[in-house]
Amino acid sequence: MFAILLMTLSDEEQNRVRILWQENGSALVQYARKELGASVSPDVAEDIVSEAFAQLMTHYERYGSRTDAQMKGLLFRIVRNLCMDAHRRRKRSSAVSSDAEFIPDEEKDSFALIMDPSPEDLLISEENIRRMKAIFRSLSPALREVLEMKLNEEMTDGEIAKELHITKHIVQQRLARARKAVRIKWEAEEHE
Repeated sequence: MFAILLMTLSDEEQNRVRILWQENGSALVQYARKELGASVSPDVAEDIVSEAFAQLMTHYERYGSRTDAQMKGLLFRIVRNLCMDAHRRRKRSSAVSSDAEFIPDEEKDSFALIMDPSPEDLLISEENIRRMKAIFRSLSPALREVLEMKLNEEMTDGEIAKELHITKHIVQQRLARARKAVRIKWEAEEHE
């Protein structure tokens, strides 16, 4: 899912997100670990940072004009908010766990997953994958074709142009339109 969100951005935007990840990723994970406390698995902090970057990419149109320093601050705020959400979920699940004695043992595992999904479960859920596939199918054949060649076959713009007998400029235009269409449809579905 992370790679799909990254591919919805232009090459310049992708490079910027990668640089933000390289320069701030470990500091964000350390911050998340501090906010979550020692009792939480370190993997949860990494998942939260991944979710923060996913949110940044999903709403890049809104935040892309900010400076790198502002983007770094935004990422720290997103991580802080996600950590607070994780704390709330833990409190809710501990409050509900007192009622858990009335839940049959075979249902306790599924109940825990419903009550306290991890950020990874939210990020790469079956529903998100289904939504993304539906959005891809809704694209025009020309846009879907170049996007699939770029994502699935990892072809360069020049290779796609040669394969489709069109100019590299047209490939870049179609990729930009496809990415924009995917981003718009994804955000529209989130607000429904």
